[in-house]
Order: sequence, then structure tokens, then C-alpha cells
Amino acid sequence: METNRATFLAAAAGTVALAATGEAQAAGTYDRRAMEAILHRPVRHRHIIGAPRLNGIAPMRSAAHIMGAYEFAFGEGPGTVNIVVSLYGPSSVLAVMNDAFWAKYHAFELSQRQSDMPPTILNSHSNPYLHARTSMNPHDDPEDVNGFYHDYSVEAVTRRGVRWFVCNEALHTAARELSALGDGAPEAVLGALRSHLTPGTLIVPSGSQALVVAQEAHFTYQAA
Repeated sequence: METNRATFLAAAAGTVALAATGEAQAAGTYDRRAMEAILHRPVRHRHIIGAPRLNGIAPMRSAAHIMGAYEFAFGEGPGTVNIVVSLYGPSSVLAVMNDAFWAKYHAFELSQRQSDMPPTILNSHSNPYLHARTSMNPHDDPEDVNGFYHDYSVEAVTRRGVRWFVCNEALHTAARELSALGDGAPEAVLGALRSHLTPGTLIVPSGSQALVVAQEAHFTYQAA
């Protein structure tokens, strides 16, 4: 179990490192080395989830359930599965934008226009998918539906090791859609999208192409 604990801590450290990667992506540059580093983490299992839409919170829920099954049901402990979520739709990419972006731009309205916003979520001018709903305590009971291991927020599953590929083409589409909603010129909105990504994200040229690259690296694919 000590090895698994060390792996878990290394994954958490990787999340911090990727925060800097997200900032470096602000200009829209593509870092293939960073992508390869994410895909070739030395773990036992590899899984990529393709998400052109959020379908509620399907990508986050699937990621949490997969990690939980390996960690607890199979008794492997934390850190034995590498999960990447490829976001490649104009609404799904909004899940990894920070609160400042949601407060300034019409992210909620765009999600509604894409029919990708659950009716139970009200517009609070913050990212409804982002923030943890628990204390994110790894000592929580895995059977507790209100505990860390059933927290399907972006923050919680990122803390557990999930990484996010963000499609550059989808960012362009989102920028045009938000511009049409009155958020300014598409080029300016695109810059804002790129600079407001949350930690653990990496811009890739194409979310669909990322699925191919991941499967070539022996990832199992799942549609959200």
C-alpha cells in the first residue's frame, strides 16, 4: 500500500505541475511533449473518455467510477489507472473554465443553447461543474455517497489524477458562439478561453484526434 500512496502523491503533484502547463497554453501553442507525458504515465491501466457534450456530468462521473472500481473493488489502491477526458464540444470545454470566465462571459447561456445544461442548475455566474462538493478527504468511506469518492466535480476528479485534453477546434467554435451572444470579437473571446483554463488541462489541436493518439498508446476508449 505504501507504493500506492506514493503513486497517489505523485499524481497530486502532477496536477500542480499541469497548472503551469495550462498557463503556457494561453497563447494557443501546442505542446506535444506534454501530451505524450500525460499519455505515457507508468501505470497499469489507461482509459480515455471522449466528451463532445457533458450529458449532465457524465465524463466526471464515469472517471470517478472507473477509479473507484480499480482502487476499492479490485483492491489496487489509488493511482493505478490513467484517465484522460478529451473535451471536444463548445459546451463541454466550458467545464474546465474558471469562475472568472463564467462570470464575465455567457458560458451558462451557451450551455443552454447547446442543450447541455441540466435544468436543475441555476445561473450563479460561476462554473457549476468546477468546485468540490466535499472536503476531498482521501480517508472518506468509499461507500459514502456524500464523500470524496462520489464527488463528481472537476476539482475532485482532477485531484484524483484525471487529466483534461481541451480541443482547440472546440475553443474556436465556442468563441464564435459566445461572440454571437454578445461577448465581443471571436478572437478576443478565444484568447479568454485559452487563458482561463483550470489546472490539469492541456490544449490539443483536435479532441477527436486526441482519441486516436490515446488509443495508439493503448488507452481504452469510452464515449461520455
